Formats: sequence, C-alpha cells, structure tokens
Amino acid sequence: MFDRNIQLNEKYHPAGKRAGGAAALLLAGCITLGAAGMPVSVKAAGEGSIAMEEDVLAVNIGETAGVTVEYDLAGGFADLAVLTADPNIAVAALTDNGDGTAALSVAGVTAGSTVAAVYRISNAAVVDYITIRSGLADDGEVLTQTDGTSLVTTYEDRMVYYNYTLAGRNGASVAIAGMEIERGSGVDCLRVTGTLLSGDSETPGLNIFYANFYDAAGNLLKRQALYTRKPVSGNVLELEWYIPEGCVKIVLE
Repeated sequence: MFDRNIQLNEKYHPAGKRAGGAAALLLAGCITLGAAGMPVSVKAAGEGSIAMEEDVLAVNIGETAGVTVEYDLAGGFADLAVLTADPNIAVAALTDNGDGTAALSVAGVTAGSTVAAVYRISNAAVVDYITIRSGLADDGEVLTQTDGTSLVTTYEDRMVYYNYTLAGRNGASVAIAGMEIERGSGVDCLRVTGTLLSGDSETPGLNIFYANFYDAAGNLLKRQALYTRKPVSGNVLELEWYIPEGCVKIVLE
C-alpha cells in the first residue's frame, strides 16, 4: 500500500534520489516556520501549489488514517511525493484521486509525534506539512501503560517515561503517586506527587531529581534539575518541572 512512501534511502522511491535530499533538509531543519514554531506550507511563485486539508492527523498504532491533499502542478500527480521525518513513528503514502486531489494515508508505527511533508519532486520548495500524532491520547484523555517497573503516561501531545520510583541524586528517592501536565498561558508544567522514601545523603533537607526533555526528532532539548526540600510535615513531596517548547517526550530519572 505504501508504494509512494519516500524515506532517506532512495530504494523506497526512484525519484527520491532527485529530490529526497532537499525535502529531508526541509523536514530536518523545519526551515519555514509559522509564529507558533510549526512548519508551514511553501508555494513558489509560478511553480504550482500543494495544500493539505488538515494541519494535524491523529492515528492509532498499527492503524491507518487519511487526509486529502489538493495539488496544482504542471507535472500532475507524477511530480508529487511524501517524506516522513521519523518513519519509526509513522509512515505515509500518496494515492491519486484523479481530480486534482490525492489521498495521504498515514500508518502509526510507535507512539510519538512527527511531521510529514508532501512536496513537488522537481522543486521541493513547493511543499505543505502535516503533524502526525501516532498512538497519543485523544484530547482531554490520559493513558498509562506499564512494563515491569517502567511506565509511560501518554497525553494528547507528549509522553512521560518513568519508573514507579524516581532515583534522585545521592540516594534520594520518591515513589510516584500522581502525575499531571498543567496547561498555562503559553507555559506547560509537569507536576508529580509522591512519597519521599529517602533523602539526599550529602545535602540534608534538600533533594535533587532530574527530567530530560526531547523533541520530535529525539534530540535532547534540556536536562533540568529540580531542587526540592523535604516536606514540612508527613512524607508527601511535590515535584514540578516547566516543559520547554517543542517537547514531545519526557524521561524522569
């Protein structure tokens, strides 16, 4: 089904050798950004146009979803291709509808968020983007899966990886009891509550825990240390990290 899927390796599509490299640069660098920092369509003057009917597409792992692509190219559908930034998260294919539109089919591979570009093979500057959310929770829902002592909590826009017990610096440890992402005016916050099992052996009264924040391409955006004092009473501890822009994956230590 995915015979028109273009990957960085040209074997997936003969035309990838001509334009796949240029399109890969568009995705890897996200060189055309809107005010919110998301890729936006580019239509070179006199070179035609490509437009997708949706900006975001959600798909379940192992399932397929689709979106319509409108195109106006001198070379027609034969001059149209698609490239997915991270095929480990989702793969995409194009099928011509024969009326100036094409069907973009997307299959979820693993949980995560990535970007796909539908572009003109003979001029990769004519392009439109779509964000693909694979295996993420629906808006307003939260999903948690366990694997031994490891857990993954999935929100509609990002995932949090952690163990039942967070191991901080110098022996500090917390048994996680609750987790939520608090949405603010332009700033999101990860809030974790738990039971303090042991404190920092070298700095009494002060405990240090870490969170690692990654973007859709798997790049580490920030490793943030959280310094927190022991509870004034009882043993319930609250941990709070601010989430950097563009983060789709969080790993707690």
